Amino acid sequence: MLRLQEAVIALTRAHISNTRQNTTIFSHRLALFLCTAAVLPGLGMSSSKAAPALQSTWQGTVSSDWSNPLNWSDGLPNASMFVALIDPSRSNLTQIGSGTAAVADKLYIDQGNQLTVDNGGSLTVSNFLSISVSTSATPPSGMMSINAGGRVETNGLYIGDGRNFGSATVTGPGATLTVNLSRPDIAQNRFVVGAWGDGVLFVNNGATVNAGGTGLIEVGADYNNRLSTGVISIGSGGLSGTINASEIRFQTATSWIGADFTDAMILNPKITGSGYLVKNGTGTLTLEGMNTYSGITEIKEGTLALSGQGRINNSSAVIVDGIFDVSAAASAQINNLSGSGSVVLGSQALLISNAAGTFSGDISGAGGINISSGVQVLSGNNNFSGGAGISQGARLQIGDGGTSGSIVSNVTNYGTLTFNRSDELTYAGIVTGPGAFELLGSGKLTLTGTSSSSGNVKIAGGSTLQLGNGGTTGLIGGTNFPGTITNEGTLIYDRSNALTWRGKYNGTGEIIQAGSGSLLLTGDSSAFAGNTTVKNGQLIVGNSQGAGKLGGNLLVLNGATLGGSGAVGSGTGSEITISSGGTLSAGNSIGALTINGNLKLAAGSNIETEIAGDGRADLVNVTGTAGIAGSNLYVTTIDPETSYQDGKTYRVLTADNGISGEFSTAVSRSAFLDFALAYNSNSVDLKIALNNGGIDPGKPEPNPLFTTVAGTSNQFATAAALDTLAQTGSSLALYNDLLMLTAEEARHGFDNLSGEAYASASGVLIDQSQFVRGVMGSRLQQAFGGAPAAPIEQLSFFAAPRRVSSEAIDYVSPSSLAPKQTPYTVWGNAYGTWGNQDGNGNTDDIKSSVGGFVSGIDSVVLDTWRIGVLAGYSHSSFHSNDRSSSGNSDNYTLGTYAGSQWVVSNNAALNLRSGLSYTWHNLSMNRSIAFPGMKDSLSSDYDASTLQLFGEVGYQVKMSRAVFEPYANLAFVRFKSDGFDEDGLTAAALSVNSATTNTSFSTLGLRASTDLQIGNTAVVARGDIGWRHAYGDVIPVSTASFVGSDAFNVSGTPIAKDVALIEAGFDVPLNEASKVGISYNGQFGSGAVQNGLNARFSVAF
Repeated sequence: MLRLQEAVIALTRAHISNTRQNTTIFSHRLALFLCTAAVLPGLGMSSSKAAPALQSTWQGTVSSDWSNPLNWSDGLPNASMFVALIDPSRSNLTQIGSGTAAVADKLYIDQGNQLTVDNGGSLTVSNFLSISVSTSATPPSGMMSINAGGRVETNGLYIGDGRNFGSATVTGPGATLTVNLSRPDIAQNRFVVGAWGDGVLFVNNGATVNAGGTGLIEVGADYNNRLSTGVISIGSGGLSGTINASEIRFQTATSWIGADFTDAMILNPKITGSGYLVKNGTGTLTLEGMNTYSGITEIKEGTLALSGQGRINNSSAVIVDGIFDVSAAASAQINNLSGSGSVVLGSQALLISNAAGTFSGDISGAGGINISSGVQVLSGNNNFSGGAGISQGARLQIGDGGTSGSIVSNVTNYGTLTFNRSDELTYAGIVTGPGAFELLGSGKLTLTGTSSSSGNVKIAGGSTLQLGNGGTTGLIGGTNFPGTITNEGTLIYDRSNALTWRGKYNGTGEIIQAGSGSLLLTGDSSAFAGNTTVKNGQLIVGNSQGAGKLGGNLLVLNGATLGGSGAVGSGTGSEITISSGGTLSAGNSIGALTINGNLKLAAGSNIETEIAGDGRADLVNVTGTAGIAGSNLYVTTIDPETSYQDGKTYRVLTADNGISGEFSTAVSRSAFLDFALAYNSNSVDLKIALNNGGIDPGKPEPNPLFTTVAGTSNQFATAAALDTLAQTGSSLALYNDLLMLTAEEARHGFDNLSGEAYASASGVLIDQSQFVRGVMGSRLQQAFGGAPAAPIEQLSFFAAPRRVSSEAIDYVSPSSLAPKQTPYTVWGNAYGTWGNQDGNGNTDDIKSSVGGFVSGIDSVVLDTWRIGVLAGYSHSSFHSNDRSSSGNSDNYTLGTYAGSQWVVSNNAALNLRSGLSYTWHNLSMNRSIAFPGMKDSLSSDYDASTLQLFGEVGYQVKMSRAVFEPYANLAFVRFKSDGFDEDGLTAAALSVNSATTNTSFSTLGLRASTDLQIGNTAVVARGDIGWRHAYGDVIPVSTASFVGSDAFNVSGTPIAKDVALIEAGFDVPLNEASKVGISYNGQFGSGAVQNGLNARFSVAF
């Protein structure tokens, strides 16, 4: 209970809400029972001498009206009169009503009386006003109430004077209490709530209290070693008021401010001293002063906010069961935090300087918290994101052993970060700093953030710490962790990537490698005396320098691997067990793994070994016994610098106290190696030889090896060359990479290495030569008119050329056409297509595209002939997906063409067309080599050329509005490529020889065109269908060699032998000088498809 020295006070009406345990609640109307005699007026803190002679005492004989002189002992008081309201026996208490302006020099409210100032009434006390309660008054009185519209002004106010309790209530709109504190000439020029006795000031419902001058309101007092309690109550459960002051000073630790209202209030004065503050009600109290009070701050309901310079740094404790809002504060600092409410940070960082509490509420906002000393427990679910800082010597604890308590923010830890829960929790934040990390409780904590903290880690018995959740993050201590994890519980690694950890373990708990990735331990954890289980992925103890030790027992389960070049086990009594399906893989590259204890390889378990060129292999050294019955020995890699054509022997296992049993098998994934084992009492040796399938083609040729698994002619040719690779340098490295392949992998490797794309690229460019031939033929068809060729853009030096359409007539003789033709014509044509040629089982598909432009000039020669020259550029691209090859070519062309036409009747003519061209090719190729054990990126730039010529005969016939022309075409193409060397890092880079490919094409087909009238628009529709057959070198071949091998021939994707040719299009004139057109051309054969689409716009001028 709050002790008021001489009084015990019980609540009867409007109250100060403070239901803290052992605390009394003051009330507006009070039943007061004093334990001592009453203090007469003038004997309290307000006065040190007897009352003046001129005074009037309230009698209340007529009414309650102050302004009635009959109610006073010596007449109506005036400004120089001492006034006492002390007589409790009168039935009428004192009231200053509307229109009454009461005055007094000094005013005592005592002996059970009560003064009420109502709306429109005022009281001015020129000296001071003292309020205290009678020792025996009934009903309780001795108080002052200022109601709505009432006003009291004085130069000094003492509430609870003369050892007695007193109260003043200011309530309602317009109610005003003003204490002028600028009169040093008045000895009692003070504003004291709880002077010599205990006192309460109520400020409610829009009322205003003003402390002028120095602006100091004193709450409580230490008077002659007598401690009194003062209380400022704001709101009393309704609306708040206003307090205008510069400072509210608690003079005693039992004094306090109670805020209990439903609206919002700003309290500007700074609050100092040793008292405390209690916030009740649903409203918001905002503190803007630089407060230094040292008592507690309790937020039971509603919101307590700090704004600007508002602070409660020195408050001994902050108990938040409502809302504590620091978002608008310039800075935010408290001593400690407890309760179950909410803390709103905004963007602020809340400093907890002397933490000692448990906060079960939530802290939110973009800001953070900092713990500078003590222990702060957060058992709520906190979602602030601005970080948590822990200073040296301080502790932040998440959870209190139950099922709640979490944070999402990162933590900078220079002290101790503790998690203590009984259930599962995932923390995705990042922990940094040199502080300690501690896990308590019976729950499981999963860390998915990759932390770089460097302090020691402690896992208590019964606790489980899991690092990662199947992904690539989740770590405590960082990869360069210099400290120790003391593990008395369970530590789980669950990551899918490779992780190196340099710290140490000790303790007797359990370590579990559960993720699909690898965990490399390079620290000295020989002091660890617990159990380690490898459930998944790889646990690697010791790097290539041998750094890394792990004590205790170890179990490797099905599908998991134990490896490394360090040491496992603690000596005698330690058991290292590899379960069925589990793997023991000593070394990092080549190395030795020491088993300090006994090794047990269950039936169906595996030992993997790699081979070095200096006579070493991965070695398992066991200090105890080794049981290997029924297990398997696998050779995974061999040394790239050692030739195995004459066989090799390696030691793979030793055991100081003996070996029991034998390996079930000694095998490799290789299709080209044989393995045998030799057993001694304390060791096992491995012998390696080539497996050539028993084929002996005779000496001195090397025994065929790689060809034994080839499945196609290209694979066989490539494998035969690989069989001849030199047994030194990069050639030997490539040879040994191939030795470790399965048959299927080897076949893929042969295809990948073959360089087939070079031969296929030749076939693509030979096939694409048709576009230049087609342009020359189309120009000649256009030049003589009547033929259904695709129109070519042209510029005439003289009259516009005559285009004889299906309406052309008067076929008389060749000479009759000559005068109507333009002497010189410049023309241009763009083309483009994309296509695919299927492979044939030996080769891969090849996809290609080409786009280009050809321009030329021609003229009439010898009356009946038209002869011209042309130049062009095109760009080709091609790629073979399964061969991981792609390339492109820039093509530059020069050519000449000639043609003539002989009219055989009015409706028929014989056409002759021919052409010759030469194309220079600048080619680039990129190839990716990838199979187990081998990767390289190869590239090349080389030159090639295409020479071609063609001839065509067509017979043109006019039928009504249509023109038909059956035709026969014969072409010859010679493609030549220069020799070159690929750029690469390995012996897979090819040296490709120069090559020549000769291919001929014959085409039989029919062209047709007709004039159509669509509305007012004349449209020319045309079509072409033909059959093309290829002769000669229809399968392009490339000859190449590897570094240090014989040459070999591989075939490219074949040129389609028989294809159907289709073309269709139309042209529409826009005006006399321009036209637009579109055409499609296609090529279809067995496994061969090409499609092209051209849009044209031409202008004659």
